[in-house]
Amino acid sequence: MGMFASIGCGMWSLTPYDECDFRCLYCCTKVQGTSKPAVAPAEFLVRLRQHLDAAQWLDLVIVGAFCDAYPPVEERYGLTRQAIEELARRKRRFVICTKGTTVLRDLDLFREQRFRCQVYISICSLDEQVLRRLDPGAPGAEERLATLWTLHDAGIDARVNLLPWIPGITDTPALIARIPAQAEIVVGPLAVGVDRDSMSLLGKRYTREEIKELYMAEYRRYGHIANTSWVRPSPPSPGENDPMYRLPILASPSAPPAASR
Repeated sequence: MGMFASIGCGMWSLTPYDECDFRCLYCCTKVQGTSKPAVAPAEFLVRLRQHLDAAQWLDLVIVGAFCDAYPPVEERYGLTRQAIEELARRKRRFVICTKGTTVLRDLDLFREQRFRCQVYISICSLDEQVLRRLDPGAPGAEERLATLWTLHDAGIDARVNLLPWIPGITDTPALIARIPAQAEIVVGPLAVGVDRDSMSLLGKRYTREEIKELYMAEYRRYGHIANTSWVRPSPPSPGENDPMYRLPILASPSAPPAASR
């Protein structure tokens, strides 16, 4: 995986580290492994500055889109912090995506850039035993929630990636209840990949259609909650001409169904 990648619409991903110690079983970018710098640490800032100099049009940088921005080795190398400092110096907007608690080390930078940055904490379950199997190298649910609340209470635009939503595992209302009402929650379904129609996870096999059906039922129950955004399920194959897949975020239902009241 390269250090930089275009993801369209003036957005680029920045990946300070190759592979991820958190080793999430459901990872769709297939980067599980021992975290190491994407480039030699002594070259990191040089490469970063060269890229930013050549991309003056770049509007938004997402740090951690493909590999977590704060793996444990960040405490040693500090590449993510260097990146944030450089982005701040250039007054570029940026988004952080992480499960790591080391993100709190950089509160000073987030406060200084609070109108230019968002920090997303990823969590898909409150069940600590389940998370130890799903995200074996990542902090537990309580640690991630504490991190989220610390960021929120510090005035940072802290948000939640409720990703992936997994049938029978993700307790949507329980998670929503533990998250600040002002914090946006982005919900997205378990992805099986474009090259297959099902996947196995924790001893259960999930088909694409089963995930889609159960996810849409969950959306109809809780999609009306104001601080939630729901990602549309991926099409079975690239180029699927189905209105279901034309927009990345589902419109919010006007009201919950009677059965959920």
